[in-house]
Amino acid sequence: MAGYSILSYLLQVKDRHNGNLLIDEEGHIIHIDFGFMLSNSPGGVNFESAPFKLTRELLEVMDSDAEGTPSEFFDYFKVCYAFKGFLLVGSMQSVLYFLWKCCRDSGFPCFKGGTRTILNLRKRFHLSLTEEQCVSLVLSLISSSMDAWRTRQYDYYQRVLNGIL
Repeated sequence: MAGYSILSYLLQVKDRHNGNLLIDEEGHIIHIDFGFMLSNSPGGVNFESAPFKLTRELLEVMDSDAEGTPSEFFDYFKVCYAFKGFLLVGSMQSVLYFLWKCCRDSGFPCFKGGTRTILNLRKRFHLSLTEEQCVSLVLSLISSSMDAWRTRQYDYYQRVLNGIL
């Protein structure tokens, strides 16, 4: 969950409704359908504003709730996300930049934002922050994502329109 959260934030993956989340036989969450990311979104409307999907159901799996009540699993998620994930992923910025350069003329909609797309991606790495500032940023991203209203509404929309629970 921490890895998907980091990637969803950095790559601005959209269309994260429940129909695009699978659970395998061991209980692992698997994201599918990465058609909307970086600079495009479904219908051209950027309705999803949370840094990543962290609904009540996902919090409950971590023995927490919509308010982020501390628990062993939720604290582990925060530590993995803050320390083992976000701080380490900064070293991958050059790899992602290289991939962007290779793909920018591919015609894929997510690259239509041009140079602005990669500049925004670079900003999301927050490489100038100290480790302490980075931890504060990550905790803020988690807080902004917890049971976000727009995320709930998007899941509701998908449930009503497409029957996706």
